[in-house]
Amino acid sequence: MSARLILKTFGPFLRPQWLGCVLAALLAIAGAGVALLKPWPLKYLFDKVLFPSGSPAPQNVQTILLLVIAALGGIAILDSLVSSARSYVLTVVGERVAASVRTKLYDRLQRLPLRYHERMPTGELTTRLTGDVDKVQALLTGTLVDASTNIMTLAGMAGVLLILDWQLSLGLLLTLPLLLLTVAGFRARIRAVEEKSRVVEGDMAAVAQEALVAIKLIKATGKEDHESRRFRDRSNDSVAAVLRSARTSAVFGAAVDAVVATATAGLIWLGAQRVLTGDLTPGDLVIFTSYLRDFFSPTRALSKLPAQLTRAGVRAARIADTLQRPLELQDKPGARPAAPPKEKLSLERVSFAYTADRLVLRSVDLTVPVGTTLAVVGPTGAGKSTIAALMCRLQDPTSGRVLLDDADLRDLTGESVHTHVGLVTQEALLFRATIRENIAYGRPDASLDEIKRAARAALAHDFVTALPHGYDTVLSERGATLSGGQRQRLALARAVLQDCPILVLDEPTTGLDARSEHSVLRALRQVASGRTSVIITHRMTAAMAADDIVVLDGGQVVEHGTHRTLIAAGGLYAEMCLLQGITGPRPVLKRKGAGYRRPANPPREIEADEPTTHLGESRP
Repeated sequence: MSARLILKTFGPFLRPQWLGCVLAALLAIAGAGVALLKPWPLKYLFDKVLFPSGSPAPQNVQTILLLVIAALGGIAILDSLVSSARSYVLTVVGERVAASVRTKLYDRLQRLPLRYHERMPTGELTTRLTGDVDKVQALLTGTLVDASTNIMTLAGMAGVLLILDWQLSLGLLLTLPLLLLTVAGFRARIRAVEEKSRVVEGDMAAVAQEALVAIKLIKATGKEDHESRRFRDRSNDSVAAVLRSARTSAVFGAAVDAVVATATAGLIWLGAQRVLTGDLTPGDLVIFTSYLRDFFSPTRALSKLPAQLTRAGVRAARIADTLQRPLELQDKPGARPAAPPKEKLSLERVSFAYTADRLVLRSVDLTVPVGTTLAVVGPTGAGKSTIAALMCRLQDPTSGRVLLDDADLRDLTGESVHTHVGLVTQEALLFRATIRENIAYGRPDASLDEIKRAARAALAHDFVTALPHGYDTVLSERGATLSGGQRQRLALARAVLQDCPILVLDEPTTGLDARSEHSVLRALRQVASGRTSVIITHRMTAAMAADDIVVLDGGQVVEHGTHRTLIAAGGLYAEMCLLQGITGPRPVLKRKGAGYRRPANPPREIEADEPTTHLGESRP
């Protein structure tokens, strides 16, 4: 990624800090000016006091020496003050820019589609938010500003040296092509090793993230040593990659230093010869030698700038990839707010594919009238969780429409859709916060009484009040100290408090023991009372009491009806019930029918199962 593309991508983050950037630039100019002043008191000392040519030495030598020392000290103090002020200003600008980039990047990650997060390791995304942003910040507010200062310093020195002696200046300028050739020879190698180092770093972070999330599985299977070895291998790979990068940089730096040292020695010899012939004064040689040292210091830094740009560019490219990635689910121009549902939520000939050759749903039609409960069942990979994602507009269909009453969800604002259609996922997602804050996540302004009512509706109030601090109990990460049933009931309470008229529950009883499942099912019946509900499940006990049941297989609807009629039909649903120990019809149902429409096309198998990492599926 070139400097131009880096500035194009990150320039908008620098613009709000223009005042600080201008101040840093002025301080850089002042610093360059102070650098040019440093050797001039010594020139006066050598030419007028120590080695006066054609005129006697002044009588007040001690006074002149004191003035020279005072001038040297004053210039050094001024240089330190200017350098410190510039460093502070750059730190302020850098931290603000980094915060803006990190916030924008995090916001972008929140809005990117589920399929992007399913493909990207969490550790890799975390590295982009932290290490990559820090590297780019250092480039934008440190490296590039230092480069600008060095360029101004070199320009000033070159002008002074041309005035002092054009022949020495010409010899100095002839060394620059050697430096450029050295830089060109190493640039490709540095980019290659930096890209490898960055990939290994992201891989190591991803391994650590996966292992820490799956710590219970690791302990249950006794794989602590295996995971330690796996991380150690990644860590060793990271060390090797960093060392390769360090070796390449060291060789590059040594090559640059060798060119600089050779040029410096040659130019000092040439300058001494010109002093001996009388073409230069000793003071001129002092200035030239001082400038020569200071000239090659910024020249060396500038010669390493392409390598620094390359290293930072690798990281900047990854940040830019995320920032510039298009959002798949955006409100259309003129999208209108969704009205409260009055009739139904429906899928109309909906097909969905994660890739062009990977159809998960084929021409699915189903309808959920307001106030009824629909259960969607079927074997693993049938497309159940994809339907949940489509109903909540976490995905858009490849073809067909998802309708709220008669409005296509794509014609409505996303925020309003999520206000009317709520989701409870298979994994009860809880935050490291109080129970009160977790329940009120969808409505942070809810009162404690409202939170308690929602908890009672989800049958969570009793176990919450039994905890040491009740609703102020701080949960561990992901609520690990609670049972699966307790976590799921807190998730239900959160959905109740959000008060969406339509509730989609994706595998709400998966992984629960019989007692927890019974508790959650009781809570589900209470929560579903009086609202439109869609239960996505492969557990027949969760589907039995629904007003209507849709059976998916191979991405298509193969059966529909009530529990009693589907048992009597003896099809896939009856087979699934038999496998789960349910052999007879449920005697009592609260409501009849759900307005289901049979699909036009006969069912057929799809080539690949639904991915296991989308909505409702656990990730390690």
